[in-house]
Amino acid sequence: MYLILRFFTNNGPFFTWLVLAIFSIVLLGQSDPYHRSIWFGGANVVSGEVSEVADDVFGYFGLRTANVELMRRLALAEEENQQLRQELQERADVDLVLRNPRAYTYLAAHVVDNSITRSENYLVINKGERDSIRVGMAVANQNGVVGLVSQVSSRYAQVISVLNPKLQLSVCLKESQSAGSLVWTGGSPNFARLEDLPRNLSYEVGDTVVTSGFGGAFPRGVPVGRITRLATSRDNNFLAFDVELFTHFDRLSEVYVIQNHEPCPF
Repeated sequence: MYLILRFFTNNGPFFTWLVLAIFSIVLLGQSDPYHRSIWFGGANVVSGEVSEVADDVFGYFGLRTANVELMRRLALAEEENQQLRQELQERADVDLVLRNPRAYTYLAAHVVDNSITRSENYLVINKGERDSIRVGMAVANQNGVVGLVSQVSSRYAQVISVLNPKLQLSVCLKESQSAGSLVWTGGSPNFARLEDLPRNLSYEVGDTVVTSGFGGAFPRGVPVGRITRLATSRDNNFLAFDVELFTHFDRLSEVYVIQNHEPCPF
């Protein structure tokens, strides 16, 4: 014990410098978007690997529950698949439909880091440039939308979360097709704000909100949430509603990246 104390005493200036240097780098990365971008590009491989190891350890304890949920969803997916095939058989040549190239493909990824309590939230997934991930690609999970890829390295990608006011998604109501914008205004990670809905149309609590397909990142119809109540609008010509999100960001683990293969029409 004496030797350990003596070691720290003799090297006190070095450890003081090291702590202050780390603290300064963290502050610089948090305060300025440019330096935050540089920090992500240079350090996300190391931080991603560390987060991935920690996530593997803690994720083991929830493995049984996850497997049960996975099997339940696979059964539902198979049921829906069979129903869709039957409808295609009745309406058209199913073989011709299935031979057509897909506009969107889905790549599974694992969340290795995630934040939900900051004013601007991001997450990191274990897929990157070597997996053909590009900036602007959509990210979702089995429940609904998650966000958009904002930065990419070789093995990891940073995703700007729906829980980030910088991200505004084009959405619409599933039944009426009325389009608006979804934005997170802070507070609870379970709710966001649906804005810019025309006043001349009728809306009801419980209406389902889905992606509109505008912009091309998300296909049309990806679940977002449901209307819970009327909110204060920033424009008297439009309505705004609070939306309960389908995605549970506090339990986010497995996601998929949506790759759009359709050429831009413009």
